[in-house]
Amino acid sequence: MSVLIDETPFTLTSRASRLVDGALVNLRWVLIALAWLAVFLITGDPIPQEYFLLWLILYAAFNGLLWIGTRYRQLPQHLPVLGLVGDVVFLSILPLLPGVNSPILILFAIFPTLVAAMRFGVPTGALVGIIVLLPYEISAIIQLLPPNIQALIPITPNTDINLLSAFLPVIALFGAVILVGYLAAREREAAIGKAHGELEELRKAIASARLFYESSDTLNSTANYTDILDVMLQAGVIGMPRGRDGAVGIALLFEDNLQTEGPKGLKVAAARGLDHSDAQRAIEGKRGVVAQAIESGDSIPFHKTANDPELTLFTSLRRAHNGVCYPLQSGLDVYGAVILASTSHLMPSEQHQRLMRAFINQAAIVFQNAKLYQNLRGERDRIIEAETSARAKLARDLHDGPTQSVAALAMRLDFIRLLMDRDQPQAKEELEQAREAVMHIGKDLRGLLFTLRPLTLESQGLSAALKQYAERLRENDNVPIQMQPGEFGNELDPNIAGTVFAVIEEAVSNARKHAGGTNIFVQVQQQSSTLIATVRDEGPGFDVAQVNSNYAERGSLGLLNMRERARLVEGTLQIESAPGRGTRVTLRVPLPPTRAKNTTERNTAR
Repeated sequence: MSVLIDETPFTLTSRASRLVDGALVNLRWVLIALAWLAVFLITGDPIPQEYFLLWLILYAAFNGLLWIGTRYRQLPQHLPVLGLVGDVVFLSILPLLPGVNSPILILFAIFPTLVAAMRFGVPTGALVGIIVLLPYEISAIIQLLPPNIQALIPITPNTDINLLSAFLPVIALFGAVILVGYLAAREREAAIGKAHGELEELRKAIASARLFYESSDTLNSTANYTDILDVMLQAGVIGMPRGRDGAVGIALLFEDNLQTEGPKGLKVAAARGLDHSDAQRAIEGKRGVVAQAIESGDSIPFHKTANDPELTLFTSLRRAHNGVCYPLQSGLDVYGAVILASTSHLMPSEQHQRLMRAFINQAAIVFQNAKLYQNLRGERDRIIEAETSARAKLARDLHDGPTQSVAALAMRLDFIRLLMDRDQPQAKEELEQAREAVMHIGKDLRGLLFTLRPLTLESQGLSAALKQYAERLRENDNVPIQMQPGEFGNELDPNIAGTVFAVIEEAVSNARKHAGGTNIFVQVQQQSSTLIATVRDEGPGFDVAQVNSNYAERGSLGLLNMRERARLVEGTLQIESAPGRGTRVTLRVPLPPTRAKNTTERNTAR
């Protein structure tokens, strides 16, 4: 990004100089009129005498030429100097004109002197004052000389000047030059200082904007939140007003975003210009400026931090005079806050605040994407872990069931081979038992295949698959299960149907292991646009909080698998249990609008 800044100073050909020359032309017309009025009051004759009339005509013609010069779009370079030289010439001879000479007219010499002091500086104004008063002072000195010396001078002015009238204009004129020059210098320095300040703010804003655009690729390509926060704070600190000490930038994140233990407050995640003692500091974010920014969702300017109950905890911020607190949020998700503070008495410019709001909003979106990416990776890892657990469970079931049965069958067949030569009737009996064992193994294998991929679920729907599952449990394992499968056919989303079946199968398996052979009740129903599946047993129950606290250490992932499967279909899993009160597992899954509509129509038809 390339930005050009016009830093052209005030010159004699600038637009501002052309405006000044136009104003001076208008002032000369007023000056000419005042000169005529002064001469009229001195002489009492409204008609100017020949010398003064010639002076009026020439000075008016000269001013007219200057007026024509100011009309050109490209101002002649030497026009301001030419105007000053003409003012010096005409106004220096005005008090010495025959017939109108008076010390009062020397006051008109103030005009070119002040113009020179304001436009070209005090030294130039003093020089012009000396030049414009020189003829008047020479004539005053000549008149103060003895008569015999005056007789030797060829030109003797016809004026009436005493010592006071000779030097009083000089003192007044130089006093006016110094005063006006001093005031003009102060105004000029103040204007230049203000312009430099605005230019510096603009440069900082441009630097921050350049950093913002240059860092867009970094923000969009990184998934590391520390890189995002560092780039953001760098841009913020650059644009802060300079004070006695460097600016401070702090990025505070809620500790659940940092995956730390303990209370979920705001902790320093990245910083610029922060004292080492503040690096590990944490705040609640429930009081003061930080709480206001988080609650309002907008930036909050602040001044001294002495009265803020949380910012005053940071030693680095106690020295700050001004600052702004920005919420770090994307939509309704709030991740923390960003604080920028400076020891300068100036607040950050509006341009900088607008840029930082845009920068922080962009960083918050990138931060959200990074969090989503991390969650996605975690979800992937959990799915892989769940699949690994399912494979391990299948291996255990095969080992404890069909594998053991096949090994026993092999031993029985060896025994039958020995009996064939010794006791054939007994061998026939053993062979019949072996056939029954094979049938039993086949039934176990079909049961395992059914739980892995029930074909009935794909062909007839969830309710039919649950009925068949309950029948197999009752027939093969004598499980006391009561099934209310509802009416869910092929119209139900296959992903939802498969997930519901897997969760029910896992919950029933847990009940078989821990319920002590008590009754198991399964109910699947639809309420409004939600599918609700409940598995309840009358077993001894357990302490849910205790089991959840050390669940990962037990090596069993059954509950975790159910929760992960429920999350995959945007559902929720609730487990209710207590010692001596049995266990209830409830799965709630939102249904698509088409399923809810079909169910409503079916109920209406009934």
